[in-house]
Amino acid sequence: MQIRPLVAAAGLVVSCCATLSSSGAAGSESSESAPALTVGSMAPRISVDRWLKGAPVYSYERGRVYVVEFWATWCTPCVASIPHLTELQQKYPNITIIGVTASEQPTRSNLDDRLTKAEAFVAKQGTRMDYTVAYDGNGFMWSNWMIPAQRGGIPATFIVGPEGRIEWIGHPQMDEFDRALEEVVNRPGVRNDPSNWRTITVKPLNSTTTAPKKAAAPDRISTSQPTKIAPASTRLPAKPAPAAKKIASGPDRDDSTTPR
Repeated sequence: MQIRPLVAAAGLVVSCCATLSSSGAAGSESSESAPALTVGSMAPRISVDRWLKGAPVYSYERGRVYVVEFWATWCTPCVASIPHLTELQQKYPNITIIGVTASEQPTRSNLDDRLTKAEAFVAKQGTRMDYTVAYDGNGFMWSNWMIPAQRGGIPATFIVGPEGRIEWIGHPQMDEFDRALEEVVNRPGVRNDPSNWRTITVKPLNSTTTAPKKAAAPDRISTSQPTKIAPASTRLPAKPAPAAKKIASGPDRDDSTTPR
């Protein structure tokens, strides 16, 4: 597997946040038990605190391909991957790329400025970060995607195919990612019309964003099974673990995997 030189160098600087192996190949990660979320699994639903850029995604459109990438403003390899994700969104206007920042850290322990930091970062990036971006502060996305997939570091990328199933999991700067995405996009039945991700744009700095209303859309892929929240990964800087509660998630499986 090949990693682009830029992200390889960045990984030396912040090696703690880069997971470079792909779970698309059998036996790529050693674990006492197999991941609960892997290639072929139905994708969990997307639920975030704030959409920072692009149109909200409340469910998957049948025939549409999605890329869900986990990143953070403090993660050097994540920032290095931004231009490549922008290039892919421009190359494939019919897909929807979603960058989910679910690992932000506050400036001080008594000051929760995570959302403000994420908003300012995305606004400053401008068209360099030209795809959908979301902020997840309550741990839902991490608990229902990263932990069941046994992904302990970021950036981490999931390709969701036209039937709502996970098609690939790995690092966004791997050549395998580009090849897998191209293969999925070119499958019969994939929608070729442009996605509506540009429905809303990033808000200016020092302004207020009103949460958009949920828009009804036809022919969606249902993801409704409840899932238990698991504690956050210990491979990232310490942060408060989300309170245990049941939340609706992906269909017909148990996402309550506990990380190593």
